[in-house]
Amino acid sequence: MTTTCSTRLLPAALALISLVQTLNSGLAAHAASSMPGMPGMPGLGMPQAGQTPKEPYAISGTTIDPAPPQLRKDLRLEFNVYGDPTESQPPLSLPDLQKLAAENNPTLTQARAQVQGELGKAKQAGLYMNPSLGYAGDLLGLPAAGAGEWQGAVVEQEIILGGKLKLSRQKYLARVEAAKQQEKAQSFKVSNDVQLNYYRVLGAVQRLKMQHELWKSIHDHWLTVGEMSNLGQANEADRHMANATQEEQRLNVLESENELMYAWENLMAVVGSNIPYRRLDGELDGTAQIIGWQRIVDRLINDSPQMGEARAKLHSDEITLKRELRQKIPNLVVSGGAGYDQLDKGFAARANAALVNIPLFDRNQGTVQQARADLDRQKAQVKLVELQLRRKLAHLYREYITAIQHVQAYKQMILPELQARYSTMLKSYKDTRADWPAVLETQRDFFEKRLAFIHYLETWREHEVLLNGFLLTGALDAPEGITPPGHIDATPKPR
Repeated sequence: MTTTCSTRLLPAALALISLVQTLNSGLAAHAASSMPGMPGMPGLGMPQAGQTPKEPYAISGTTIDPAPPQLRKDLRLEFNVYGDPTESQPPLSLPDLQKLAAENNPTLTQARAQVQGELGKAKQAGLYMNPSLGYAGDLLGLPAAGAGEWQGAVVEQEIILGGKLKLSRQKYLARVEAAKQQEKAQSFKVSNDVQLNYYRVLGAVQRLKMQHELWKSIHDHWLTVGEMSNLGQANEADRHMANATQEEQRLNVLESENELMYAWENLMAVVGSNIPYRRLDGELDGTAQIIGWQRIVDRLINDSPQMGEARAKLHSDEITLKRELRQKIPNLVVSGGAGYDQLDKGFAARANAALVNIPLFDRNQGTVQQARADLDRQKAQVKLVELQLRRKLAHLYREYITAIQHVQAYKQMILPELQARYSTMLKSYKDTRADWPAVLETQRDFFEKRLAFIHYLETWREHEVLLNGFLLTGALDAPEGITPPGHIDATPKPR
């Protein structure tokens, strides 16, 4: 009896073992086909048993679909407000985006308007005073004069002496130069921010692609656990863990979707447009050409618009002191007119000249003191701007070099070794010498390092943009005013 039962159960047991092995092999094959190329790796299909990668280690580009359409359907990504970009939409290149920003960003218009405003001040400050026209009558109402000894029209003109008008115009022309430096700085801010957000979008696309890739692997594992549970090869705890892991990864995909949305909207805000999401033409990875420290320091101090603006304001304050020292020189007021002389019964002319504001008490001492203080302050400001730029440069340069070092190490050693480890574990799993959780652990390690690689690529790209762009950001910050702190401008006529 016992022998007969054992004989009947043996074929069923063998069939069950065969089914489990088929499921395991199918899972490994499906996981192998679901590993597309990523930054820092070749087209990464998971190698099968006895296989080695067919192509050398290389960095792939980033002109990619942010998510496979079928996977989107499976995931039911309710927060995906963009949908998949269609092929009918041409990809946007970095020059395209910079051109749009130059045309649409309002801060560039503000910076140009500020230059025109300072030009207007310079023009106004150098204009002559307007003449005065009036009526004059002498000895009106006296019996001897009758209707008045003399009556007529009088023209009066104040003549500014001491070259004060010329110096006033030069002062504001120096501020025009400061405004032009600020316009130059704003152009770099806009260009830099376009590039920064461009690379952030590329990075967000890469991270989303990787999260989809990991979800596919976890989903396959979830299916396998379900089948094994039905066959009695997995318990309820395994099913609960698979369910939780799949849902957690689904949230990771949704979070990456949201990050891509955020990065794209930031890019569009800087560009000043509202273009629906589409692919970007370009790559996150590339060949790093390290910028030497001393070269970037010299360029920043000598050519940056921040230093140019500070020096232009210093020149303006130097002229201001000269101008205020001339303020005590009296101006000449001349007047003249023609009228009728009642006594002589004929037409007669009159003329007058006078010096006004004789510097007896008010010699403009207070304003001269203020101008000297403003000049001293601006001299210190030039040095302060230089020191601030060097400190900021040191911080950014440290992160820039660190990012390049990590990018090179990840390319040359870390990612290839983790890829080899993953391939080894996958082969062991196919040969039933390793469990799937162990394979999943090596996959996640590899996955996390690839995410870190994308982070360092972004850091390198962003800091390279800032180093080449004089450290300037703030494409949506309005340009600051040109007038140095504490200086007098609230006068009927600028000086």
